[in-house]
Amino acid sequence: MAFAATIAGSDPSAGAGIQVDLKTMAACGVWGMTVIAALTAQNATHVLDSSSVPAAFIKKQIDALEEDFPIGCYKTGMLKNAETVNIVAASIPEGRNLVVDPVLLATKEYRLLDEAGQERLVAELLPRTTVITPNIPEAAALSGITITGSESMEEAAYWFIDHGAKAAVIKGGHAHFRLGTDVFADKDGIMLVEGEVAPFTDVHGSGCCYASAIAAHIALGYPVRDAVLEAKKFVTGAIKYSWEYAPGRRTMNPGWQQHKTYYTKF
Repeated sequence: MAFAATIAGSDPSAGAGIQVDLKTMAACGVWGMTVIAALTAQNATHVLDSSSVPAAFIKKQIDALEEDFPIGCYKTGMLKNAETVNIVAASIPEGRNLVVDPVLLATKEYRLLDEAGQERLVAELLPRTTVITPNIPEAAALSGITITGSESMEEAAYWFIDHGAKAAVIKGGHAHFRLGTDVFADKDGIMLVEGEVAPFTDVHGSGCCYASAIAAHIALGYPVRDAVLEAKKFVTGAIKYSWEYAPGRRTMNPGWQQHKTYYTKF
């Protein structure tokens, strides 16, 4: 079996976080597992509050999974604080694949990782990372590079390689200069990852879904570049068939290959 584990926060609306990670992994044909690293009180439109999980308990969850399962890839999302980042970096065994989605802010500007956590992510987690998947604001915040065009986007991708990641995907959802095109970088160079641009903005859970799809394909045995390309196809469909699950608010549809809608039957 192909196993992947997400280490992230819970979203009660199931539009992002652990919940959309599991839906994505299952849709990609992988048995998804969870390590709850944070809790949120949120709905379709905003985060009301969040709470951390004790670091020792995060470690116990990882240790418990490692006793029984050959996990092909871990994926991280919301980690909330430096203590959580440190324990995750220390607890994932050497040699495990790791996709890092550096979740810094909720779409509505609620902070999901504190500044000390950002520093620890670069220092402790990045050197363990197989692929990191920041959007442009996250890449700019972590690297200190002002991203205004294609060249600075590629510069930022290489910054992550220089600081320890094996590969980086700078997502192009905010790239007005090359909308919808992601920049992938590894030791072999740059690859542009293009996708269909949907007429929707601000689709809840898109970053979680993309990173989880990459992790799932790595767990299935795909080389990293191929995993990113397959994940891009998957996430493009999940955005195209995204679902307005609250008035004016769309969320990803990881089950798009099976369910285009979620209407009641009677």
